[in-house]
Amino acid sequence: MKNNLDGKKIVIFGGNGFIGRHLIQKLSKYSCKILIITRYKNEEKNLKILGGLGQISVITMSNYTVTNLEKILKNCDVVINLIGILYESKSESFEYVHEEIPNLLSIVANNVGVKSFLHFSALGVENVKNSQYAKSKVNGEKVTIENFSNPIILKPSVVFGSDDNFINLFSNISNFSPVLPIFGAPKLEKSKIFTRDFLFKSSVKFQPIYVGDLAEFAVKAIDNNFKTYELAGPTIYTMDELLNLILSVKKIFRFLVPVPLKIANVMGLILENLPKPLLTRDQVRLMKYENISIQGLKNLKKLIPNPKSLEIILPTYLK
Repeated sequence: MKNNLDGKKIVIFGGNGFIGRHLIQKLSKYSCKILIITRYKNEEKNLKILGGLGQISVITMSNYTVTNLEKILKNCDVVINLIGILYESKSESFEYVHEEIPNLLSIVANNVGVKSFLHFSALGVENVKNSQYAKSKVNGEKVTIENFSNPIILKPSVVFGSDDNFINLFSNISNFSPVLPIFGAPKLEKSKIFTRDFLFKSSVKFQPIYVGDLAEFAVKAIDNNFKTYELAGPTIYTMDELLNLILSVKKIFRFLVPVPLKIANVMGLILENLPKPLLTRDQVRLMKYENISIQGLKNLKKLIPNPKSLEIILPTYLK
């Protein structure tokens, strides 16, 4: 396959993650060299098999400095920053991961003459108040735009696929629990308790984007001039509709329990102390805001004419 990526050297930061692995598979179809920077040891073998023989190299790095980044990015054509976290830990803060690292990467990339810089952010974070995650994402976008002459900023909605942390979370809960939570659903709409109809309607809305479509869009957008792209899938769902779809695909019945955001906040206070929290108070703050974008779907369709919906993809991986 011949195109403008052939012969290029591409460096991906955070390439071992859910989106990164799909992106690597898309990029490996071209005659390019791919260097993956990851903080996780023992990932080299798993990442190298995603590409052709000798196409992918892996460097383990947790200490980002100007000196070591200059060595890596010198003579590089494309830099892709996928580094991100969903919750803070003792060793990683939102500020460090979403602000300081993008700041350093974009400065060095610009100074050494990198031609293209793709930075992954998140949809709607600029509208969210009192969330450290959202604030750090917004600041990460700002420093990237300030430091690099023509970056591409990608702001996807909730991303789904076989290895996602969202749909799979509720699917896994349904494997052992007779109930599923509908976050942000204090409004009673129906009273047929012992039917498959939902009793409550969620105010939280999502417009999920398929990871394969997102990865393909990113590849096609690499050589575009500076632009910020909101990206969203073809269908808008409320939380109860998402759960209903999961249960329908799995052909099982579960009771759906409404969890108003005030109660979810208390749950977050407790759960965020776990090593890998299922819910944090900061994530509850994000639930107050819609994660949808009509323009995001229009943007996606410019490069992906037929984006895939949950109804099409879920049956391929949910069990």
